[in-house]
Amino acid sequence: MTREEFEQEILRHLEEHRRRYPAAEQQDIIKFVFQAMLGAGHLLSSREAAEEYAAQEMDPLLPDEAEPLSETLSPAWHRLSLRAAKAKGISPSVIAGMMFVPGDAMKFTRQDVYRFLTKHAAGGENPVTVPEMLNRILDENWLPSHSSAYREKYHPAYRVISGEWIPRMEVIRKIITKPADPERLLVTIDGPCASGKTTLAKKLAEVFGATVVHTDEYVIPHGQKTPERLAIPGGNCDVERLSKEVVIPWKRGDKVFIRRYDCRNDRLLPEEKLPDCRMLIIEGSYSNLPMIREHADVRAFVNTPWEIRKERLIRRESPQYLQMFYDRWIPLEDCYFDAYGLPDRECILLTE
Repeated sequence: MTREEFEQEILRHLEEHRRRYPAAEQQDIIKFVFQAMLGAGHLLSSREAAEEYAAQEMDPLLPDEAEPLSETLSPAWHRLSLRAAKAKGISPSVIAGMMFVPGDAMKFTRQDVYRFLTKHAAGGENPVTVPEMLNRILDENWLPSHSSAYREKYHPAYRVISGEWIPRMEVIRKIITKPADPERLLVTIDGPCASGKTTLAKKLAEVFGATVVHTDEYVIPHGQKTPERLAIPGGNCDVERLSKEVVIPWKRGDKVFIRRYDCRNDRLLPEEKLPDCRMLIIEGSYSNLPMIREHADVRAFVNTPWEIRKERLIRRESPQYLQMFYDRWIPLEDCYFDAYGLPDRECILLTE
């Protein structure tokens, strides 16, 4: 998306906002554009501080199931209603995690906000026309606030979160509301190669303080890749070792020691202690094999279209390994998905 397209999206959402909140004044419009371009950066001195501030604001609020959970500011940023979040059990800790800037987000400055507002004010598309108010945007020590009229009429209570979490909100809600054992929550993230499973696992781990184990590190050793073994759907995964070494002892609350498999050098790496955590993510193809899925509390399936996945594979793999994906790994994955009817109706479907 180009900057011009991004700004056009802001204008579109700003017009929706003005229709929804007709009492909005010029400073409310400035605040909207400020947040739409700069996001929540000014509130992120640390995750702990962001969590503490959210907790303080949420504490006296009454939960509101009827209030929309989010409102779009721009393609990068949304406002998350604290009353709706409280009704859905979304904690201040999770909210703080969703506030952080994605690494590939489009970057804007106060000068960009100023130029945007002056450009569209001059063109008659925006109601912000007071020069003194616009000039304050360039002051690095100034932060916009809602007008008294806006606060009195609408009682705003929200946090600005990264828009990347909106399509993932079902996973967030399921993790929050459906733990079979609140002390040991197992999440699996399955899907075809290059669909974005690892990216999703990393982001969920950041928000929930989870630990991630990758099925790519539990491929069967080369000596076991017999035609008979690979003819079994999912047989390329050393699920027996993954289950015995990680899943079962972790669910019991035991200490877990993992041994990652170095596929290229055909060797097990030295034993490592798995960090203590209340949430474990098993990420990768074959994470829905029966030995794993029978212990899973939440199952996600990343079903990104083939053309996007193909472009990613071309960018990240050498020609030699790319051909191996086409000739060997993708057919093995497809066989596994077909054999187990994946994704099934219990899987949360996502596109990354």
